[in-house]
Amino acid sequence: MTVLIRLKELRRSRDISQNELARAINMSVTNLRKIEGNVAKGIPLNTMDALCKVLKCHPGELFEYIPDDDSAA
Repeated sequence: MTVLIRLKELRRSRDISQNELARAINMSVTNLRKIEGNVAKGIPLNTMDALCKVLKCHPGELFEYIPDDDSAA
């Protein structure tokens, strides 16, 4: 199972730059890039809340679930 964050896709669809979003949620651009790049170890709930408010989305819209391909086993 893989869970990917769709933050970059959502941000771009709303025509918001990384700098604008980082400022709006009081986060460094470096940390925002880590989240967008799926390299962050986790996302605090208060950060998800702030992202959803700015991007006007539900928490589930931030993520994409990709099940394992069990047919290869």
